[in-house]
Amino acid sequence: MSDEIRTPMNAVLGMVDLALREDMPKEAREYVGQIKVAGKNLLVIINDILDFSKIESGKMEIIPDDYEPLSVLNDVANIINTRIGDKEIEFTMDISPDIPRKLYGDSFHIHQVFINILNNAVKFTRKGNVNLSVGCEFGENDNVVILISVSDTGIGIKDEDKVKLFNSFQQVDSKRNRNIEGTGLGLAITKSLLTMMNGDISFESEYKKGTTFNIRLPQKCVERMPAVEKSARRLRVFIKLDNEYLKRQLIKDLGRVGAEYKETDDLSVLDKERPDFLILDKNELSNELVLYFEKNSDLKCLAVAEFSSRSSSLLPNVRIIRKPIYSLELYNALGLSDIRLFSDNVEPEEFKFVAPTANILIVDDNAVNLTVAKGLLEPLKMNVDLAGNAGEAIELIMEKEYDVIFMDHMMPEVDGVEATHMIRRLMPEYDSVPIIALTANAVNGAKEMFLAEGMADFVAKPIDIKDISAKLYKWLPKDKIVPVENDTLEVPQKQEEPAIVIEGLDTATAVKGLGGPQLYMTVLNEYYRAISSKAEVIKKYHEAGDIRNYTVEVHSLKSTSRQIGAMELGELAAQLEAAGKEYNTKLIDEKTDTMLAMYLALKEKLKPHVTVEEEQTQLKAFSSVEVNKLLNALAEALASFDALEIDEIVGKLSEYEYRSDIQKAFLEEMKAAAEMTDIDTIEKIINMWKSEL
Repeated sequence: MSDEIRTPMNAVLGMVDLALREDMPKEAREYVGQIKVAGKNLLVIINDILDFSKIESGKMEIIPDDYEPLSVLNDVANIINTRIGDKEIEFTMDISPDIPRKLYGDSFHIHQVFINILNNAVKFTRKGNVNLSVGCEFGENDNVVILISVSDTGIGIKDEDKVKLFNSFQQVDSKRNRNIEGTGLGLAITKSLLTMMNGDISFESEYKKGTTFNIRLPQKCVERMPAVEKSARRLRVFIKLDNEYLKRQLIKDLGRVGAEYKETDDLSVLDKERPDFLILDKNELSNELVLYFEKNSDLKCLAVAEFSSRSSSLLPNVRIIRKPIYSLELYNALGLSDIRLFSDNVEPEEFKFVAPTANILIVDDNAVNLTVAKGLLEPLKMNVDLAGNAGEAIELIMEKEYDVIFMDHMMPEVDGVEATHMIRRLMPEYDSVPIIALTANAVNGAKEMFLAEGMADFVAKPIDIKDISAKLYKWLPKDKIVPVENDTLEVPQKQEEPAIVIEGLDTATAVKGLGGPQLYMTVLNEYYRAISSKAEVIKKYHEAGDIRNYTVEVHSLKSTSRQIGAMELGELAAQLEAAGKEYNTKLIDEKTDTMLAMYLALKEKLKPHVTVEEEQTQLKAFSSVEVNKLLNALAEALASFDALEIDEIVGKLSEYEYRSDIQKAFLEEMKAAAEMTDIDTIEKIINMWKSEL
C-alpha cells in the first residue's frame, strides 16, 4: 500500500514543482501554489497513517547507525523555518556545544521525532517563540542521554485534555482547533518511536500560555566533540537587536564562552569603545555603516538576516548569518571554533574551499546540463569528467578513481538508479564512493528512495551552486578540501563587460541565470553544435509516431532553449511537450514543422557568435561487437518484460549504418515488432541477426 499511495502523490507534487518553474499568469501560479501546499499536507497525513499502521502491526523497525546530530539539527531547522513561513514566530535554538560530533542511533526516526514535536509547536502557536533546546548527559561506557526540550508560546492545553494528548486520531480542544490540519497521530507516533528507542517524553502546559515537551533519548557516543573553550582574551561584543527572543539566546551562548556583551542603540560609541564584534539586525546595516566597516577593517560585524534571506557578505569583516543562530554556528562566526556544520541550505560563503586533487564524474544524458554543471563547479578547481550515459560512466570509472559521482536520475536505456546498482555490483571498490543523484523530482520521500537504492544524497535540478557546493563539502574526502582564506577570496571589482546581443534572444536573463557571460557562451556553443542532429532526431521520432521519445527530446529542447534565452522556441517546445504527454497528435502534427523551422533558423543567428563547428548528423560505422552487445542487452530486456528498455535498445540499433540488406531488413522488422511489443518475434529476430554477425 505504501508505494501505491506515495507514488501518485509524489507524481502530483513533482508535476506541481515543474509547473511552478514555467511562465504562467499570476493567478494561475497562485492556484498551482495552493495545490502544492494541499498536496504536501495530504502527503504528511498519508505518511502519518502509514507509519502508525506499521507501529500497530509491529512492522516498524529501528535501524541504528552512525550519524551526526548537528547535521540532523540543521535539516530540522531548515524544515521548521519553511513551515513557519509568514507566521509571526521567532524560532530559536539552544544547542549545547557539548553535543557529540557523532552518535549511534536511528537518525531517520530521531529526525521524525524532532519534526513531529516542532511541527506541533508551530501549528498551535500563532505568534511569539518556538524554542528547541538540546543538551546531553554523559554516562559510562560511551553511553549518553540526549536531552531535548521544545517550548512554545502557543495556546496551551486544558487540564482536562492533558490525558488525551498522546491518543491516536484525536486532537485536543477540537472545537477551538478545528481549522488546524492534522490526523492527531503525530504525538502518538512520536511516543511510540521514543519507546522503541528506549526514550521517554513528558510535557508541561499552561492553557493560553504555552507548552513544553521534554524528551530523554539514550544513544551511544561514537565520537566526542570537545566543548568550545573560552577565548584566551575576553571577547567584547556589542548587540543591537530588537527581537527579545533572539537577543536572549545570543546572550546565553556568549555567556558560555565568557564573552563580555553590551546592548547599545548608539553606534557612534564604536569609535570610542572599539569592541571586537557588533551583532545587529541586517536591516540596520545601512550603506553608511558598510562604508564605516570598510574603513575600519579591524572591527567585525555579524548581521543577522531572516532564514529566507539570500544576502551575501559584503566585506571580509562584515558577515551575514541567517536565523536560527545557535552556539556552534555563532562561535565559528566569532572565530572561537572551526567546527564544520553540514547543511543542505548553507550560504556560499560557508564553503570557501577548492579541491584541486579531487576527481568528480558528472553523468547526464543532456549535453547542455553537463556543460552547466561543469561550469558551476569550475571555481572549485576540481578535475571534472563528463559522461552522457551509464555505459560511458562505467567505462570512465573502470579507468579512473573518482571521489564523488553525480548521477542523473532520468536517463534513457539505463537510468541513474540502475547505473548505481551496476557500479556497486561490478566494482566493489566503489562501495564507499558517494553517488549523488541529480534529479528534478525532489519531492518528499525522494531522498529516502535514493538512499535505499544505494545513493548517498541528491541535488535538485535546476542545479544551484550553493546546493552542489554544500554536497561536495559534505562528501569529498577531507584531505581533498583546501580552505581558502578570506583575503584570497575577496571578490575583485567586476569589470564592465559588453552585453551579449543576439537577435531574438533574451540574453540578459540567460546570462544572469547562468551567473555570467563566460558560462553562457560555453552553453551557447554546446547548443549550436547540436542543432542539426537534435532537429533530425525530433523529426525522425515525429515521422515514426514515436510519441514517447519525441516528448523526451522536445522536453530537452524546451529547457536548453530557455537556457540560452530562446524563450519563444522554449515556449513552443513546452506546448509540444505537453501535447506529447497527452498524446495530442493533432497539435503535434500542426506545430512540429514550425518548431523545427524556428530551431534550425537559429543556426544562422548563432553562427557569428560561436566558435565551434556544428555537429554533423551521420550514422555510426557498423560494429559487429557493439551490435552484438545491444542484441544481448535486448534479450535481457525481453526476459524482464521491460518495454521501455526494449524501445531504447531498438533506438540504439537504429544509429548504425548496416552493410548488408539482410541486416537492414532485420532492423526494420525489429522496429515493427518493438512497436507492437511482439516479444516472440523480437526473440526470433535476435537469434537470426546474431547468426549473421
